[in-house]
Amino acid sequence: MWSNIVDAKSIAKRATWLGCRVALPLLLALLSLGFVTTSTGHASPSAPLLPAAVSSQRADSAPVMEEFNGVLYIGWTGRNGAHNLNLMAYNPSTSSFSAAQVLTDTTIVGAGPSLSNFYNNLYVAWLGTDHRLNVGRYNMANPSVLANKVTLDEHSTNAPALTGFNGRLYLSWRGTDGRLNLMSSVDGSTFGSKITYIAALKTSPSLVSANMYMLVFWEEMNVNSNIVVGRYDPQNPMNLNPLVTLASTSQLPVGVAQAGVPEPYARIAWRTGSDAHIRLGLYESSSFIHNPVYTTQTTPYTPTLFNGAYLCWTGTDAAQSVNVASIHL
Repeated sequence: MWSNIVDAKSIAKRATWLGCRVALPLLLALLSLGFVTTSTGHASPSAPLLPAAVSSQRADSAPVMEEFNGVLYIGWTGRNGAHNLNLMAYNPSTSSFSAAQVLTDTTIVGAGPSLSNFYNNLYVAWLGTDHRLNVGRYNMANPSVLANKVTLDEHSTNAPALTGFNGRLYLSWRGTDGRLNLMSSVDGSTFGSKITYIAALKTSPSLVSANMYMLVFWEEMNVNSNIVVGRYDPQNPMNLNPLVTLASTSQLPVGVAQAGVPEPYARIAWRTGSDAHIRLGLYESSSFIHNPVYTTQTTPYTPTLFNGAYLCWTGTDAAQSVNVASIHL
């Protein structure tokens, strides 16, 4: 009996020793290759991107994506002298782009437009050359001229953010005093009174609807520029609660998209101030990005997400080409 116990213990020790000699190195190898990821704040080196589709279009800002009439549209600021706004369609099945539609409206370098599908209309928000905020509707009958253009008596030095949520079209921007502002419209042309929050932000805000709430992302006015997330509740619009300060940092706005779950979560794309590589992950109401991924793609501006399925960015090539890739988060 005692001999059997001793033999069993001896076998267990050998099994443990063998497991440490074999299993641990195997686990470390898998981690290094990106086949296994941890849930810490460290980014995985793997890149869940299909090959990028590189367009012939050149951008002087972050591009944006939105679906309208079953077509994916990309908007950006052109690199021509006037910096006209541009739109083009992207076909995911063929990874091809349509010809660019140059709009008559112009903006400034680095201030790209924002797009939103609101009541089956494609709306565009942008910063005018006079630094006033504008909103217009894409008109397929006269595609170069935005219809129902509204020029607001609101000024900024940064591009605005636009999204549809809870039956209203929301517009958000960084005021000339550096504070966060928000206003909305029920028809896309008449905007109500603005809300000015005490939050001070470094760059443009980002908006995304998340379940029954809307999330507002921005960068703090501190040395590190931590990313901050505020939850907008239409029942309590004066307060963004809770406010979550992320451990991740960025000197530029972040790209956000719905997470596709019944929670106030969001997919996020960003780059740091010192590293141009695009990072991807999931915001799940905590201070750490979940499942962070460090991609091989680089951009001088903000990367953009659409529907959690596509990543759009301006390349760091000499032409600053507009790129699109499918993603899997």
